[in-house]
Parts: sequence; structure tokens; C-alpha cells
Amino acid sequence: MIVLRVTISDVAARAKVSTATVSYVINGSNRVSEETRARVLQAVKELGYQPNALARGLVMGQTRNIGLIIPHTAEYVFSDPYFSELLKGIATVVTREEYFLLLSLLTEADFSRVVAALIDQRRVDGIIMVCTPRDSEEVARLQAAKIPFTLIGTCYLPEVTSIDVDNEEGSYLAAKHLLDLGHTKIGYIAGDMRYDSAVQRYRGFQRAMAEAGSPIVDVYTGDFTQISGMLGARQLLSTNPEITALVCASDLMALGAINAAREMGYSIPEQLSIVGFDDIPLSRESEPKLTTIRQPISRLGRLAAEQLIAMIQGSKPKRTRQTMVLKTELVVRNSTMKPRTT
Repeated sequence: MIVLRVTISDVAARAKVSTATVSYVINGSNRVSEETRARVLQAVKELGYQPNALARGLVMGQTRNIGLIIPHTAEYVFSDPYFSELLKGIATVVTREEYFLLLSLLTEADFSRVVAALIDQRRVDGIIMVCTPRDSEEVARLQAAKIPFTLIGTCYLPEVTSIDVDNEEGSYLAAKHLLDLGHTKIGYIAGDMRYDSAVQRYRGFQRAMAEAGSPIVDVYTGDFTQISGMLGARQLLSTNPEITALVCASDLMALGAINAAREMGYSIPEQLSIVGFDDIPLSRESEPKLTTIRQPISRLGRLAAEQLIAMIQGSKPKRTRQTMVLKTELVVRNSTMKPRTT
């Protein structure tokens, strides 16, 4: 059975008006009378006409494209479940609102060039930017170009819409959990400190340790990946055998630390407690199941997309600063316990 799509011409014929008049009504123009508007809307209802989002966008000078820029390589992004959860949230909203998502995964060398191309060629109606380095100039360039954009992460520029989680409080909760269990010799495996999330998480760890009057044993700076967690654990445990617990700035690093510690003969959590950050699905499937800080990753993506589309459609001012910070929470599983007494 072949189902023919109802066209704007069909609606115009039923309402006895021109296709231009139907277009005016669909796009909310006030160039038609109320009587004509009512007749067109009645025809739309009777025929079950659904306006084509792409065609409507072309008429209104829009591409119906939303750019998603992540300044990391494809290998990095697709090896980290954090980005899968984030993409799921973004794509849910973009699809629902009948937009198309253009994903750009970039090396640092390509970052500036691609942003410049999107600005100059106007390939997108708006941009979501993720995990931008602290010293990046691209946010300011987008702001100057007056393209609607939303930043997932912290931004200190005025009139920029951004959304993030409370990274500092989350890391504070992770360290405090270990301190409350009785651990005093705690090491820290940090993320890439070029990013605000890594800096904020380290500050939270520092704050908890300072409040408890417990000195930080040692810190290893990684890059949020599993391999950096393995390298960090090996270095910290080799040089500081008194360590009884580790706080890691991501779940992938925590899982890497667990693997490295086991290779070194540690039993988890009997000899070494480990806490992660993110609550990716792997943290619930690992052995032992990982104690971690849960951040609402998918919700981050949904809210960022909703904010951007609101700006594109004009229901929200394009140059009004709005910073949204979502809460994190401690999820206690099986990778932490009280330290053994000797």
C-alpha cells in the first residue's frame, strides 16, 4: 500500500487559497485575516498535513542543523562512555525538535579552523560546545559572531549560556566518604588540568582533606582515560606504599587504577579503596562495582540542546547569560571499605 504525503498544495486547494498564504499561516505570519487563517488551519487538520521541518527552515533562512563540537579525537570520544551518554541526551532533543546534528570531533590543531568555518559559512543555526579547554579563544569567537551557542562546562565570559555539574562538591563528597571510613593516607589521580572540570574536582578533594586536617599524600595528573588511571595508580602506589585509598577524577581512571592495583597484588577494597567520578554504566558492571560520584550526564545533554533551540527559535534571548549547575551525588558500592587495622 502506497501512502501519499499531503503537500502544502493540497492544503491550499482544500482551503481555496494560495500556497504562499498557507505558508504564512504555518509560520505564524500576521499577513492573513483571521477568517483565512481559520480556513487554512481547518484544511490542515482535515488532511493531516505535517509541515516539513527542513522546507520550513529554508523558507525562514535556517539550515535546521545544530553543530556539536567536541575538541577530542574520535578515538578518545568513542572510548569514553561519558560521551555516549551525553550524545544520547543531546540527540533525543535534537530529533524531537526536527533538527539535524552535525558532530565534529577534532584534534586541537583543527579546533580553531572548524569553528571558523562554521562561523564564516553559516552551516548551522547554533552550536553546542563540549569540554572546551580553559584557555580556548573559540568561545569568545562564537560570542563575537553572534551565533547562538551553549557551552557544556564552566565559562567565565559574560552573556554565555552554559551548563555544568558541581564538580567541586562531587569530588569533595568522594574524599569525605573515604575520610569518614577512616582513611588518612589518600592519593589523588587528577584529570587533564587544562579543563575546568579537572581543576574543580581537585579543589573539592583539597577542601575535604584540609577540613579533616589530613595531608595529601601524592597527586598524579592524568587525562581522564583508563590508561592514565593505570599509570597513576602504579606511580602513586610504588612511591607511596602507605596509601590505603585513591580518589580518581573519572570512572575510567578509577577502573584503570583497579586493574593496575590488582596487577601489583592489591586486593580491592580490602587493601585499597577506590572512588571514581561520573557513574558511567561500566561502574555498575565492574568487579568490584565502583563507588563513584554520579553526575546526570544524559540530562546535561538534554538541557544544553533545549537551551540552544530556545535561543534559535527566539523564545530565549541569544545574549543573556544563564549558568546552570546540576547537583552530583555519592553512590556507594563495593570498591570502598574501612581501612584494615594492623
